[in-house]
Amino acid sequence: MDNGSKKTLDDHRRRARGMGGEASVEKIHARGKLTARERLDLLLDPDSFVEIGMLAHSQHGDLKDRTPADGMLAGSGKIDGRTVYVTADDGTVLAGTRGRVAEVKNKRVRDLALKHEKPFIALMEAGAARVQETYGATAAGLGYRFGDHFKMSGRVPQVGAAVGPCFGGPSFTAAQSDFVSIVKGTGFIGMSGPPVVKVGIGLDTTSEDIGGGEMSAVETGQASYLAESEADCMASIREFLSYLPSNCNEAPPRAAPKPAPVESAAGREAIHNLVPENHRRAYNMHKLVELLVDGGAYFELKRDHARSVITAFARMDGYSVGIVANQPLRQAGTIDDKGSAKVRQFIDLCDAFHIPLISLMDCPGFLVGPEIERQRMVSLTGRLLNSIFGASVPLVTVVLRKAIGLAYIALGGRAVDPDLLVAWPTARFDVMGPEAGIELVHGRAIAKADDPEQARDGIRKKIEEESSAYAAAGMGLIDDVIAPAETRARILEALERCRGTQAYSWKHRIDP
Repeated sequence: MDNGSKKTLDDHRRRARGMGGEASVEKIHARGKLTARERLDLLLDPDSFVEIGMLAHSQHGDLKDRTPADGMLAGSGKIDGRTVYVTADDGTVLAGTRGRVAEVKNKRVRDLALKHEKPFIALMEAGAARVQETYGATAAGLGYRFGDHFKMSGRVPQVGAAVGPCFGGPSFTAAQSDFVSIVKGTGFIGMSGPPVVKVGIGLDTTSEDIGGGEMSAVETGQASYLAESEADCMASIREFLSYLPSNCNEAPPRAAPKPAPVESAAGREAIHNLVPENHRRAYNMHKLVELLVDGGAYFELKRDHARSVITAFARMDGYSVGIVANQPLRQAGTIDDKGSAKVRQFIDLCDAFHIPLISLMDCPGFLVGPEIERQRMVSLTGRLLNSIFGASVPLVTVVLRKAIGLAYIALGGRAVDPDLLVAWPTARFDVMGPEAGIELVHGRAIAKADDPEQARDGIRKKIEEESSAYAAAGMGLIDDVIAPAETRARILEALERCRGTQAYSWKHRIDP
């Protein structure tokens, strides 16, 4: 290559790396945001990004010289030494709007991710498709990305990050992803942004009201993680992927095992005193999770959404596990419509990528009443049941206190055939809560008694004896009653028994 040709190539590359120019970069920084290249530096291992389509640009005559890389970075890189494919909208180029050539690059990366069976990550701040290039009948050719996301679903992990306005197409990418991180204050998810809403229904609104971080992560649950900053957003993606394999044909990566707090004398005392025998008293389930898992560390998904149930990744003996646990501090641990959908999605994710499930159960049942029925509770519960019955990964169920009615089944009861089903001495099993059962079955007899309260207390004591963990063990309906301090050891033993059989489960899933 002569010097002139090399200089021309270097000039092209320099122009592309400069993105929308210094003024545009300064404007992004003034808003407290990072550029697409700075985000990739945080997300990926140092010097691992290999860009494709760097010299792409819009083919529209008026935009050709104003669209370096056509406003989207694309390529591959590494996270913890493992290859990932990634796209990143460039907000310095025409406000991050999506061009037709950018969509070609986007599809190229998705195709490679599926072909090479590697995770796909989309860092998004595209406010909309670029109007100059997408109008009229050209819209008939849109939408390939959604079919691609479907093809990748359950085969490779998919991650979406809302680091800016993501109305329309980018929001649908988020909806089809396994994990969505949204940046508080700058990330937005929704069908349409404020201008379209104004034209469509005449309503003045804001991006925050439509789908800001609080709305998406707390109210709707469409985001899995509410990031405090863009750096936090990139870190959350790295942590999420650390628990998953690169594809459905692999086992999740094992980390160096760490002791759990419960394995110390102080930890054993803490777990013994954590859960009150009085079923009306609450406690913090997060403390139990911390006691049981490696190093006391876990990564919670949808932490601020449907808070009566916890869904989290953790490690036990270095292996990835998915934890589903009721939170008695919130609605006494009952499951509502949002919680049902949250648990179902988590079970499906764990099942797709061979992550064993641990159910820590203390649930008085599903929420009842006219309002919850308007949220299609029966249908949502049915879908949750389908997921727990259909899951092929190992399942360990530990009943701490309440195991009531259909919730007991949906969270891994005997009918689901878990690989281990044990209970603490404080556990009770019944088709409904004891107070409801007392009134429905014995209400008339209590009313006729000389001392109704004494009669009620006698019936309550009898019900508690008949529904105890020891009664269930006596009938062979659970595998064992265990001391709280034995919980981790029994879980580890069960998972070790299952580990040799998982390969058959994976092969069954992969080869029809």
